[in-house]
Amino acid sequence: MAGRDRTINVLKLFTLEHPAWTVEQVAEAMEVSVSSAYRYIASLMEAGLLTTGRDGAYVLGPAIIQYDRQIQLTDPLLAAAEPVMTDILHYAPPDSVVLLCRLFKDTVLCIHQVAHASPAMVEVSYARGRPMPLFRGATSKIMLPYLPLRDLKRLFATYADEIRLAGLGGSWEEFRKSLSEMRKQGHAITHWEIDPERIGIGAPVLDENRRLLGSLSYVIPRSGMDAAARLAPLLAAAAREIEERIGK
Repeated sequence: MAGRDRTINVLKLFTLEHPAWTVEQVAEAMEVSVSSAYRYIASLMEAGLLTTGRDGAYVLGPAIIQYDRQIQLTDPLLAAAEPVMTDILHYAPPDSVVLLCRLFKDTVLCIHQVAHASPAMVEVSYARGRPMPLFRGATSKIMLPYLPLRDLKRLFATYADEIRLAGLGGSWEEFRKSLSEMRKQGHAITHWEIDPERIGIGAPVLDENRRLLGSLSYVIPRSGMDAAARLAPLLAAAAREIEERIGK
């Protein structure tokens, strides 16, 4: 099992900032022998998760693309959400985007988005697959009230400064109170916390046991500010529709 864990940990080394690794670099980063690093890389090569790059380095392999396509075709959440997202986009101001996101470790990942087909469209930071902050933006913040208590305690212990700067409370008690109020409201609205001149409106998507699956959100331009109060309950209703579709 330890060998498997280390093999998986090799994949975690590959980032946008450092997309290519040699055997020697992997060995140094993981504090293992070169022969062990080569064995882990060979296993990932066989699975198609790594492939050879330039100058003796390795990069992510074609199996990643295959699995990504499989997710797009078979993910129950995505399948349930796509038609709903397309529908509710029509109620948003021009140049708006609808996002479907999931929690990934201590970040948030967009797994799908739909947008108005406008030349003036400003690209939003929540690009598909890009890790985003957990404590800023309605898309992310609305997930927090639905996390288990033990996870919230760990997050506060680890990210107390980020939580305070995000306006979610300077103490554990204040943090809990902020999340409780957000949960009662059923949605979150933030103003240009992620992208300039952009308003975020987020609602949770839950499973049949009321556990978090992800979030559904609007990102609308500042010019549509007056529409935010109208869109929030519409978004919450759309999230409930997605939940019902998943349950069918």
